Amino acid sequence: MADDDGLEEGGSGGGGGKGKFLLILLLLLLAAGAAYYYLNQEPEKEPEIIREGPPPLENPLYLELGTFIINLKDGKYYLKTTMQLAFTNAAAKAWMEGRLPIVKDLIISHLQELTSRQLNEARTRQLLRRDLQIKLNSLFPNLAPWEDTAPVKRILFSEFYQQ
Repeated sequence: MADDDGLEEGGSGGGGGKGKFLLILLLLLLAAGAAYYYLNQEPEKEPEIIREGPPPLENPLYLELGTFIINLKDGKYYLKTTMQLAFTNAAAKAWMEGRLPIVKDLIISHLQELTSRQLNEARTRQLLRRDLQIKLNSLFPNLAPWEDTAPVKRILFSEFYQQ
């Protein structure tokens, strides 16, 4: 009878050992599966940045033009705007600084041709930038000492109010 009791104790003890063994085996399998999943994952891709418009300028040089208060063509309203020009060439910026009265006159003449209705249109500011950039770049000499034929890279508005 002692042998039967020992077998039962060993049997139940072995069953408990078998359960522990299965539990450890299950945990090892789960750990191996997690490690396999982790190691075989594709690296996270950096989010793709989609920019609208031209790329940013490297080391831009800014020329402050000041504030302009312009009576609009329709006579009822005026425009108040503060502008800067962005260059990438220091010689072109210095050349333009020496001709600021001509630059400001050109800008004022161009802005006076706008109406309040035109300023209320969504595309007007972009068109205004492009037109001013073309006109300002046309002021530079044909045979300039710098290679860039269009040194004014950006027209920047820090204020733009219509009243």
